[in-house]
Amino acid sequence: MIPRVPVRQWVLSLPRWARWMLARDPARASRALAIALRAVFAGYRRRAGGRGECGAITFVQRFGGALNLNVQFHCVVPDGVFAADGVFTPAPPRTDEEIHAVLAHIVRRLKRLLEPLRTASNAGPDALDLEYADSVRALPKAPADPRLPSRRSAFIDGFSLHASVHLHANDREGLERLCCYGARGPLSLQRLSLAPDGRVRYEMKRPMHDGRLVLLLTPEEFLRKLATLVPPPRRHLVRFHGVFAPKAALRRLLVPAPQSAPPDEPRQPPPAPPSRIPWAELFKRVFKEDMLRCARCGGERRVIAFVNQRKAIETILDHLGLPTTGPPLKPARRRFEDFAA
Repeated sequence: MIPRVPVRQWVLSLPRWARWMLARDPARASRALAIALRAVFAGYRRRAGGRGECGAITFVQRFGGALNLNVQFHCVVPDGVFAADGVFTPAPPRTDEEIHAVLAHIVRRLKRLLEPLRTASNAGPDALDLEYADSVRALPKAPADPRLPSRRSAFIDGFSLHASVHLHANDREGLERLCCYGARGPLSLQRLSLAPDGRVRYEMKRPMHDGRLVLLLTPEEFLRKLATLVPPPRRHLVRFHGVFAPKAALRRLLVPAPQSAPPDEPRQPPPAPPSRIPWAELFKRVFKEDMLRCARCGGERRVIAFVNQRKAIETILDHLGLPTTGPPLKPARRRFEDFAA
């Protein structure tokens, strides 16, 4: 998707009250992202003399490092503008003052968008909204170290904008790592385990505000935290903007087309994907039993016939001395250890 051009990552973080509003209103979250990208794109065009097109690929993250709700936007943006013929013009490095001006414009627009909701007299929040609020304020961040100098970042009224990550045009491995970081999941299975007392143990990468390095939760608390991190239905967490949008006029000039066959070879239509998963593969997924592998010799079996009449099936099973009824139903498991096993 991204051509060989220099890339900069823009990360917009929000105060707690804004995280809660955008988590419960995905449509307003999309509008907030559009406001932020318009401000970033306007800065690039202004530095290019008011001409050129910009693009971005945004990873919408809804989680923090401690399984807390934290809506934030990670935008991978080509560090410059594209001309009408697809030629890229890189932009000079940004200063802290310029990034502060961009964030100030974003904050004014976002407050205009979100402030009316803070005082609106609407219906009370539902159970999931209360879980959102609890997850947002449960684990406050450690205060920032004032001794660290600001480097291509800005902070205004709880909003923050970071643009310090910059990649060279030929650093494709770094670009892949950056995209994998933005598209990562909300938790690491390597740091998740079950404590001897039945609680869920999650190790932190960094100390929390109170110095803890391990998060201990009951099974119910763990499921409640996961419920707040589930994205809303039919809302993409990866967005394409500007020249990378599906209907953009410059997309065909920037995104490489699939390789075509040589002129002397006839083009074959791609094979149609299977309409459904084969029954043997489904059986293997559910019961961990390969029905097409012989248990005696290990050879591969072939289906030569099948029977779908109930009477005939019962006759064959009775002749083989096998039960003709399904397995007995077991009561629902209630202990977390059973699910973990």
